[in-house]
Order: sequence, then structure tokens, then C-alpha cells
Amino acid sequence: MMLSMRNTSRVLLLTSVMILLVTSTVHAQPRTDLTEVADSLIAAGSFSAASDTLREIYSADQSNYDALRKLANIAVKTGDFATANQAFSMLIEVDQADADSYLELARLSWLAGEFDVALQYVDMAEKVSSPIPAKAFAYRSIIYRGVGRVAEAESLLISAKAVYPNNPILLSNYGLVVALLRGPEEGFKWVDRAYGIDSLNVYTLSSYASLYLAQGDVEKARVAYERALAVEPENYFTLNSIKNLDKTAEEMKIPMLMQQGVSYFDRALYLKARASFKKVIELDSTFFEAYLNLGFTLNVLGEPRGAISAFEKANSLDSTSAALFIGWGNALAGISEFDEAIGMYEKAISIDSTISEVHDALRMVRELKRQSEEGD
Repeated sequence: MMLSMRNTSRVLLLTSVMILLVTSTVHAQPRTDLTEVADSLIAAGSFSAASDTLREIYSADQSNYDALRKLANIAVKTGDFATANQAFSMLIEVDQADADSYLELARLSWLAGEFDVALQYVDMAEKVSSPIPAKAFAYRSIIYRGVGRVAEAESLLISAKAVYPNNPILLSNYGLVVALLRGPEEGFKWVDRAYGIDSLNVYTLSSYASLYLAQGDVEKARVAYERALAVEPENYFTLNSIKNLDKTAEEMKIPMLMQQGVSYFDRALYLKARASFKKVIELDSTFFEAYLNLGFTLNVLGEPRGAISAFEKANSLDSTSAALFIGWGNALAGISEFDEAIGMYEKAISIDSTISEVHDALRMVRELKRQSEEGD
């Protein structure tokens, strides 16, 4: 029954990728020579011609799983995801310990926005592998980054780099994670290291483009993508990235400015943080987090009245954040409006009573109020 199912799957694959069984063509050239031709075309980035050759090889010998795998990998790069999905599923059916196919199915799943499914495929790849392949670490970190689990992605990649210190995809991924956490300048250091190991790695070149976009330099990003295309002229992801470059740059402005502002704040560069959050508000006057972070920044800068205005605007957008009322209370305490500050802290506690800092602030402001009243 399993053999029959495999044969059926192969027939479906042959149909989907339009493999033609042309006996005269196949016998005109030995299979070994065709394999060499296909490998040369892949190395040159000529994916369409390589795919045609691999289809010819597979038509002559449907047990040639190496040809099928190469065809599947090309299908991913050229954006033929349906064919790639079917081919990798067939390869797993033949070998259920095929970690690489699980990982490629994980990539197809995250591209479709199915992150939970993607993580399940990575789990399977790790289960059948010893040691865990570098690609598994890389793909898991990309999924984590995609769902906002950036700190977890960083921790994972730190562990992975200890095992695979010179893997360019891991290093490039680490650069992108570091850029999100601490700014693109830090990210470039790791992508530079990956580039020094393999200057023709398409993922690394695309990572440069992402970092340039994070800095708002669209033209440098375009050059990086063009260099990636010179390596693989038919790469779907690079072609699509260049096609949508201006749109992507526009969409990235706000999250990158927010990230820069947070990074500046964490490094005590409060004036730069203030400027970043204000730029976000200029681009989107309804961005709650920008007002919230601006308020906290102004508090640190000793501008409580400006902070109060920022918190008032944030409150008009979303009144469910305990952090909002803590910051607002701090600003009010800064101008000795103790009753109002106490009211804000009490609102914060009603939203989340587990935040120890608000209880400490409430006790301190009540004491300040008592001292003020005694002084009067």
C-alpha cells in the first residue's frame, strides 16, 4: 500500500511540474552527464534550465531522489511552493528521518504564515537528527523573530554559534536579531563576519539589504539585492524583494524608528530616543506605544509636563495599560500633584496588581504627600 501511495504521489508530481518522459532525449545523453549539467546550471544560478534537466533525469529514473531533492530546492528558490511542498513530502515518505525535507517544509509553512506548523516541522527535524543541524537553529530563530520572540531567537542563536561558529546563515540571522534588539549598527558586525566567510551567500547579501533598510538607506539596500541577484539571477525572494523595495522601506520606517528609540533609551541616549519617538508620531499620530515611550523618555529628561501631555494622548488611544498609568503617576509626582499621582498608581494596580514598582511608587508618593502637608 505504501509503495502504491508513493507511486501515485510521483505521478502527481510529474503532472504538476510538467515532467515529460522523452525516452529518446534521455538516452541521447548518459544520466551522469545530465547530472553534471544540472549541477553546473545550479552553480551558475540558471534555475529554469537546471529544473528542465533535473526533470529529464527524474523522468528516466523515479528512484533518483537526489534529482528530486535538487528540483524541490529550486522550486523553493523560484517560488513554485506547491511543487516544492509535494516534492519534500514525497522525500519524507521515502525516508522519515529526512531532516532537510522537514526543515524545507518548515520554511514553506512560515512563508504561508503557519508558524505553529513550521515549528512542528523543525521539531521533527531535530528529533531525527544528531547533532541538530545548523539550518534547524537558523529556521527556528527566523520563526521566533517572525512572531516577536526576539529575545528567545537571540538566546537560541548564541547557543547555535557555539556549535557552528562559522556558519554564515546563523551569523547573518544573529545580525538581524541583534539589529532588532540593539540597532542595525550592531547587526552589521555579525553580517560582516558572515560575509567574510562566504561573500556569495545570498542570505547574507539579503541580510545586508535588510539592515540598510533599517537605516532608511533604500539605495544601498537595492545594491545589496542586486549583488544577490548576480549570484542567483532567478531567485524568487530576491526578485520579489527588489520589486517591493520602496513599499517595504515605507512600511519599515515606523517599526525601525520605534526600535531605534528603544535602543537609544536602553543606552541612556534620551535626547535621541525622544527624537525617534517624535518622528514616529509625525508618521502615525495614532501610535499608542510611541506616545507611551515618549512619556517615559520625557520623565527621565526631567520634562514632566511634556510627559503628561504624551500620556494623556496615549490614554485617549488605549486606557488598558498599567505602564501608562505608572508613567503618568510619575510625571504628576514630578510636579507635586500627589493626589492625582496616587490616583494614577491606583488605576495601574487595578489593571495589574503584580507590578511591585507601582506599590513602591505609591508608598513613596503617599509619604511625600504626608511630608508636604506637615510642612504646610
